[in-house]
Amino acid sequence: MALPARTSDPAHSARQRMPRSRRGTTTSFQVAGTEFCVIANADEHGSLGEVFARFGKEGSTTAGLMDLLSIAVSLGLQHGVPLEEFVAKFRNQRFEPMGMTDDPDIPQASSVGDYLARRLAHDWLDVGSRKELDLLTPDEEAELPADAYAPTPLRRPVRVARS
Repeated sequence: MALPARTSDPAHSARQRMPRSRRGTTTSFQVAGTEFCVIANADEHGSLGEVFARFGKEGSTTAGLMDLLSIAVSLGLQHGVPLEEFVAKFRNQRFEPMGMTDDPDIPQASSVGDYLARRLAHDWLDVGSRKELDLLTPDEEAELPADAYAPTPLRRPVRVARS
């Protein structure tokens, strides 16, 4: 049975391949005493275009899963999936290892996926986007006015007395 031909649907955007020479960041970090490394490279426009996350012993299941995650995120970014989508899905995921980190911008993480989302957001998204995702650093939160995160007051409908 033949597969249907792909259309020029914008949802199936063409892959934007990475340039041969890339600029990026390498971040080594620990979550609950476990060491990790994230390499994030920019595309030709300066946006995040690929991610490599390293964890665990080479050839281990965890290292393999991190490689698969890296490939999936990188391909998504290169096909036009906004970084905000990945960040929104990965943040607050809970699994081991979790706990304190050695990163002052992200003092605590609920998982490696949570840390990865927060680190990529911090390095690649502007403050406005991170504020919408509720991912400001402790220093950025301290700079906000005291009532910046105050909840909207509860409004109750006015009841009219019946006579």
